[in-house]
Amino acid sequence: MTLTATGVERPYQNRVRAAVEERYGSLTLGDASYGQHIEFLRSTLAASWSPVDRLTLSALLPWVTSWVAPVGQPRETVNGLGDLELAARVVVFRERHFAPHHLLWLMAGLKFPTGPRAYDAAGYPFPDDDQPGTGSFDPFFGITYAWFSTDILSLYSSATYRLTTTGPRGYRRGSSLGVSSGLQVQPWTWGALVLGADVTWTAPDTLSSGGDSPSTGGTVVYLAPGLLWSPVTDLLVRVNVDVPVVRVLDGTQDVGPQVMLSVAYDIH
Repeated sequence: MTLTATGVERPYQNRVRAAVEERYGSLTLGDASYGQHIEFLRSTLAASWSPVDRLTLSALLPWVTSWVAPVGQPRETVNGLGDLELAARVVVFRERHFAPHHLLWLMAGLKFPTGPRAYDAAGYPFPDDDQPGTGSFDPFFGITYAWFSTDILSLYSSATYRLTTTGPRGYRRGSSLGVSSGLQVQPWTWGALVLGADVTWTAPDTLSSGGDSPSTGGTVVYLAPGLLWSPVTDLLVRVNVDVPVVRVLDGTQDVGPQVMLSVAYDIH
């Protein structure tokens, strides 16, 4: 049986999957005189359900912890609930009903402003670009293709566009386009190796004045090797390391590697 990560699993009627994901990364904004270094841990609960074999409904809720270290100031911890995402994914093509080799999905969803504002120890709100949530309704759309040659070899590719809107205080995070591809080799029934590549383009953030926020936006290309491991039936552990190899970023900024660990369980 082919091991499949969340988002490219073969749907069947009443399939239910629950997952938890931990993602750690870092970035630097600005230079040594006025910038800040940020480390973040994004903890996400996710669930999906396929009421019919062509439709999958999903929900995602993150908890975000950031450690923000401005130049010349003590490090602060920003901790809080992020924004809920609801999405629907529809199979629009498969060459056969049973064990198809080719699958094509279309996806659409909406991010809701569920994350409350986070405050520092003195009771002041953190800046909008450091908040766990954006305070905005943001639609997103995507397309995913997966090819399952055999139980040993498979390939997937996807593209997702997120259209951000302005938050209640006039700040707008940059819209983004992400493209991901991966080649999976599964030499064992219990494990698979994945070699992936991700490209992310993000528009600059927009200030309440209407101008671009400095040192935001740009394009990053990541190499994304990973491992899938199924210690028992219906349980899947995934480890990924996203290593930036190309950075074309606006202003003065940098991004570091990201490490992701997820555990998914097929309830039905």
